[in-house]
Amino acid sequence: MYTCKDSINLLLDYLDGELSPEDAQHLKEHLQGCAPCVDFLRTYRATPGLCKKALAHRMPQEMSSKLTEFLRSKIKSAS
Repeated sequence: MYTCKDSINLLLDYLDGELSPEDAQHLKEHLQGCAPCVDFLRTYRATPGLCKKALAHRMPQEMSSKLTEFLRSKIKSAS
């Protein structure tokens, strides 16, 4: 049986269909009994769509300018 850490490390291969049948079965068994890993998988699957939505919106110019000014001041004060 896989641990949560094992399961999380295998998620990308699982979603890409690249796990061996044995590993996929062990992962599915773990997911059946582990609500936190199921939640993590759900979030992991949703991330690309959320990123696309976020990138589809453009930051208002005034906010972009203020953010740039703020970050530059922080970089200068850290030097």
